[in-house]
Amino acid sequence: MELTNTPICRLCGRGPLRARLSFSGAAGSLTGEFRLVSCDNCGTWQVNPHPGPKLAQSYFNRPELWAKTLDPEGRPVSLLERSQGRAQEYRIYAQAMTPFLPERGLLLDIGAGTGLMLSLLPDNRPKLAVEPNPVAAEAARERGLEVSREWAENLTFPKVPIGAIILNQTLDHLPRPDLFLSRALSWLSPGGLTLITGLINPLSLPARVYGPRHRLWSPWHQIYPPLAAVTGLLKAQGLEILEVWRPYFVTPFGGPWNLTRASLKILATLIRRPRPGAVSPPWPGNVYSLLARKNLLLQPLKVPSPQAAPLASQY
Repeated sequence: MELTNTPICRLCGRGPLRARLSFSGAAGSLTGEFRLVSCDNCGTWQVNPHPGPKLAQSYFNRPELWAKTLDPEGRPVSLLERSQGRAQEYRIYAQAMTPFLPERGLLLDIGAGTGLMLSLLPDNRPKLAVEPNPVAAEAARERGLEVSREWAENLTFPKVPIGAIILNQTLDHLPRPDLFLSRALSWLSPGGLTLITGLINPLSLPARVYGPRHRLWSPWHQIYPPLAAVTGLLKAQGLEILEVWRPYFVTPFGGPWNLTRASLKILATLIRRPRPGAVSPPWPGNVYSLLARKNLLLQPLKVPSPQAAPLASQY
C-alpha cells in the first residue's frame, strides 16, 4: 500500500499547492520523511503524498492502537484512558450543542471512538456511533450506544433525518475530507448541527518556532486547516458558525503550570537551538474546535439511489 499524491487541496478542492517543510515521522507502518504543502487558495496545510483509504484503514483498525500508542515524546499511552481524560472538554461541547439540537433527527458521531462525546448528549433522540476500530467500538457499545463499524468514506446517504453530525478528532484523519464533507453536510436536516473538534492550527506559535519538530505533525493528521479555511468552507455550504473553542485549558495537557513550562521551553528554543529530538510543547491555539448550524431554509440533498444507506436499515 503506497502513499497517494493528490495535486489539489483536500479541503477546498482548489490550489495550487506550495511546498512548506518536511518532517520525520514514525507512526505504525509509516516511517521516514513526509512533506507538508499548503493551499494558496484556502491556506490549508496537508501531507502530500498522503495515506490513502486502504493504508489509513489498516492503521486505524488495529486493535492494539487503543491499548497502547506513542505520544509525540515517544512515551506509551492508552487512548482508552486518554479519551476519558477529555470528559471536561466534551461536556463543554455537549452543553453548547444541546440548546440548538433540532426536535427530531438522528445524532450521528462519525469516528466516535469510545462514544464518550455522543453519550453526553440528550438520550431522547436516536444516536448512532460510527466507529470501525473493534476495541473502541466495543467500548462505545458498553456505554449503551448503537454502533456501526463502518468507515467514514464508505458511508452513504441515510433516509432518516440527521439532526447532528459529530466529527470528534476525525476530519483531519480522512484521506479526502473535501469529498466526505460535501456529502456529509448535505445529510443534515435544516437547523441540524455539526461539531468538528481537534483541528490542528498550522499557524500556531509552536508550529512557527519549531518548524519540522512541531509535536502535531503526523502522516495520520492529513490536513491542517487554519480556522478561516474551515469557517469559509462551512459558510459556503450554508452553515452558520455558532461557537469556536481553543480548548487547551480544559484538556489533560493544559493548566497554568503546564503553560508556564511550555512558555519557558519556547523561550529557550528562541534563544538557542533545542536539544536533539526535542518537540514543541502543548500550547493554547495548537488545536481548535467549532460548532455550526445548517441554514433553516436549506433542504437536505436528495440523492437518487436504488439502495438505502447501511445506516438507514437500523432506523
